[in-house]
Order: sequence, then C-alpha cells, then structure tokens
Amino acid sequence: MKMLARTMQSWLRSGAPSTYARLFLLFYGADNVRVGSNFRCDGLPRCLIDPGAQLDIGNNVEFRSGVELRVHGKARLIIEDDVRIDRGVRILAANESVVRIGAGARIGLYSVLNGGDCIDVGEKSLISGFVYLQSSMHRFADSEAAIKDQGYDHGPVSLGQSAWLGAHVVIMPGRTVGANAIVGSNAVVTQDVGPGVIVAGVPAKPISSSRA
Repeated sequence: MKMLARTMQSWLRSGAPSTYARLFLLFYGADNVRVGSNFRCDGLPRCLIDPGAQLDIGNNVEFRSGVELRVHGKARLIIEDDVRIDRGVRILAANESVVRIGAGARIGLYSVLNGGDCIDVGEKSLISGFVYLQSSMHRFADSEAAIKDQGYDHGPVSLGQSAWLGAHVVIMPGRTVGANAIVGSNAVVTQDVGPGVIVAGVPAKPISSSRA
C-alpha cells in the first residue's frame, strides 16, 4: 500500500500535469492558440475561444485544477512566462479587450478576472484567493428598466508590478493599483492606489505611508 501511495503521489506531481497539458493541446490546439514550453496543469482547463480571439500562454506556466478561460469577440488573453494560476480561477476576455497576466505573477484560488475591458496584471504581482478584478459594471440609471437590460459601462483595470492583493479584494472598473502597492483583505478599491501605498477597508483608503 505504501508503494502504491508513493506511486500515486509521484504521478500527481509529475505525470498528471504533463498528461493534462498534452490533452489541452489536443483538445484546444488551433491557429489562434499558442502554448509555450513546459506547460503544466493539474486538470483539463475549460476553454471557450472564439475564432477571432487569441490565447497566448508563455513558457513554464502552471494551472491548478478547475481553471476556466473564456476569450470572446476579438479579445486577446496573454499569460506570460512563469505564471501560476490556482484552482478554480476564471479569466474572461471579451469584446476587443486585452487581458495580460505578467511574467511571474500568481493568481490565487477562485479569483475572477472579468475582462469586458482591458485588464493588466503586472509582473510578479500576487493576487490572493477569491479576488475580483472587474472591468465592467451593469448600468442602472433607468429605474423603470430591469438592470440586466441596461447594458454595461466599462473601464480598464491595471495592477502594477509586484503589487499584492489580499484575499477577497474587489477592484472596481477603471481603477489602477500602482507598483509595489498592497491592498488589504476584503477591501473594495473605488479609487486609484498609488505606487507603494498600503490601503484597506470599504471603500479602500490609505493606512500607511508609501513603500515606493
């Protein structure tokens, strides 16, 4: 039994990620999908990629199980080298947006990147679990119409290099979080955060002097 357990652990650590990576290429390989070397995944991701869209995955990228990628319209999703995406993460790029995950970034479990407009995640950024980057928002000005029928407003979201978002953070449309900034857990970012600034709260406000 111990040998069987060791064999299973070895397969889960090395055999499974390479096997699922080959299945990914078999099922999703197309002219508009590019995958670099040493791609690994713990389970087969769910991907919906429109013919006019583009998915680019760099070298040494790792997906945990349950990752979902959706690239619609003329959008482009770029996942650069050495990125690790944890379990249950959902990334959407729609319309003509560009969603970029910079080299060396980490995205925590069950986070959502909703790219109705552009989203840019800087190099070596840390996104903790259950974070929501929201680049579109329902319109609600007409009190006599259902909100779901009023369309959307859009605004790009940008996360600077080496920034850190704590668990359950929400970044609202059109907001920028500067390089080396820290957003505390459960914060809702409704205003831009400067480089190196530490913010927390709902809405998020500075709680510490600049780290820049």
